Amino acid sequence: MSSEKFREWAKKEISKTGPLHLSDAISAALTHPDFGYYHSEEIIGRKGDFITAPEVSQMFGELVGAFLAYIWEQSGQPANSLLCEFGPGRGTLSADINSALAQISPQFSSAPLHLIETSTSLREIQKTTLKRQSVYWHNDFKEIPNQPLFAVANEFFDALGVNQAIFDGTDWRHRLLDFDTQFELVTGPILSNAELEAFNAISLNNQNSTNHENGTIIEYSPKAAHISTEIALHIKQFGGAFLIIDYGKPNQIGDTIQAVSNHKPVEPWSNAGNADISHWVDFDCIKRASENAGARFIGPVSQSQFFTQIGIKQRAEMLANSQNPEINRALFAAVDRLISPAHMGNLFQVGLIIPAGEGLPPGFQAE
Repeated sequence: MSSEKFREWAKKEISKTGPLHLSDAISAALTHPDFGYYHSEEIIGRKGDFITAPEVSQMFGELVGAFLAYIWEQSGQPANSLLCEFGPGRGTLSADINSALAQISPQFSSAPLHLIETSTSLREIQKTTLKRQSVYWHNDFKEIPNQPLFAVANEFFDALGVNQAIFDGTDWRHRLLDFDTQFELVTGPILSNAELEAFNAISLNNQNSTNHENGTIIEYSPKAAHISTEIALHIKQFGGAFLIIDYGKPNQIGDTIQAVSNHKPVEPWSNAGNADISHWVDFDCIKRASENAGARFIGPVSQSQFFTQIGIKQRAEMLANSQNPEINRALFAAVDRLISPAHMGNLFQVGLIIPAGEGLPPGFQAE
């Protein structure tokens, strides 16, 4: 049903303005109040369409909480600090962070929790998951109070939507979504000088035509740059840190848009509204936007390096000491899934936005 509603919406929009920018189509497919995928129920977890790292093991959230506590202490333990999660899903990560903070940093654990979430159905699930005081929901980062902010975004940027340009041998052209009898990707107008300038400001992907073959595709996410800029400006002025965990890499080339339904890959556009559509995150985009705003960006490093350095193996051994063999096997299987190069270890990257300064925190130190 949602796919049919998306198709009718897209056909109407295309009839009015022509083929759609991919970021607009992705945004509608995920967040439209009538058919958006994130407004459906049970989309995350073993009963849903995909599993995120916090659903794999509580250790993921516990160690993120310990890391944020370390950064908070290094920042001078500001008394009016805020905790924040972008795109909190079922609320599992924030719940595990709070559980860890209650044990290792009670003062920090009492900080108000702010959640950036547009889905009303997910908000209801989060209210059930989060058994704590002082939780506030927002549709937009602009609603966050002007106070020190210690935030995390796990698999948030990959869902912001991305535009594409395709090289025709001479020029870069928009790659757009059209519909005749079915959805198809078409080549659109040449990028204007202003669009090329914006593209250069958003992404560090090399656009020099001598380095690309005919048909080369590059991606850029205006929303990622905009949100990174807002967060960096906030952290520069009020202090704090923003931890980003997502799949992607710097300087990536090619079409990375993908969709998942019932834990299996599906074609994105014919399943839009019924599938999770995402793309690989360009961490150079986030880095450049952050640094242009006057903050410092550290990383990215692999998820394997980050969690190994902050002690996931030691945490598993500690938990295993008091558990039975079956649970022990599950614990170490979860560790393997999170940090093994064969699973999530190298696919997922970790970056950090902090105020300007020197030194590298645990997780980001040279191996």
